[in-house]
Amino acid sequence: EDRGVWGGAMVRVMGMSGADAPEKMEAVGRLNRFPMPGRIPVASFLVTLSVLLLDSTCFLPHPVSAHAGAPPPPDVAALKSGPEALVGLPSSQVRKNYHTRLKAWSERATTYRRNLSLAEVDLLPLTRLRAYEFAAADPAAAVAAAPPRLAVCALAEASVQEREAARVEARLQGSAGLHAVLILRDLWVYGSLNPFTLEALMRQRRSKLKADNGGTEPTDEEVCLALVDSSTRSNPAWDKAAEEHQQVGYALETVLRSFRSCCGPSSSKCSKD
Repeated sequence: EDRGVWGGAMVRVMGMSGADAPEKMEAVGRLNRFPMPGRIPVASFLVTLSVLLLDSTCFLPHPVSAHAGAPPPPDVAALKSGPEALVGLPSSQVRKNYHTRLKAWSERATTYRRNLSLAEVDLLPLTRLRAYEFAAADPAAAVAAAPPRLAVCALAEASVQEREAARVEARLQGSAGLHAVLILRDLWVYGSLNPFTLEALMRQRRSKLKADNGGTEPTDEEVCLALVDSSTRSNPAWDKAAEEHQQVGYALETVLRSFRSCCGPSSSKCSKD
């Protein structure tokens, strides 16, 4: 009689003689309902466990998420050095740092909005330089890289660039595994690995303003102003998720997030951070 892998082993260990033989047989029958896992599940478990351990101890490398023409991401080695290491931070601290950077830019953007002449002097030359450098590196994108003609649109481009830099910096401060998941989330939700470029965001904002205005086509200035306003606001869903883990350290938070994603519904919202 085939008693299975687990059952056969238990039969040899426990023996089948004596008055308690029926109980032993019943125990073996229960064990046979749980067959020994194969090589693929075991290998998958070991790989997952190894990645989790590397991530929770900050040894898992982060993916590259900056697209061509985006501001250069911060040096991870520089984040690890200094008086306070800015890697391996829990999500609550990451969001706090993210909000601090957005607030600083919001104050600067408000100054530029009140004085567009200052924005024209400070920002237009920078946007033109970035556009020409990008076009030189990728001649096929020279048309798309044309610099903005309006100072308010130069401010919108600077706001998008700052939001992009803040987003990448925040992802580098937290979990590398979550960083990779967010990149895949961007691809799934937006259909692109670079969904937050100026051109893509202007198309989205123009479409939204047109729908809100009853089909009236918005001007470039209105679209750019709307982009400036939205670039300084963080996502409430991510803020709420971060607040729920304020008392949890990075390592424990990484482990708990991994178990939730594997064994149950995640508390993270699939929305733009």
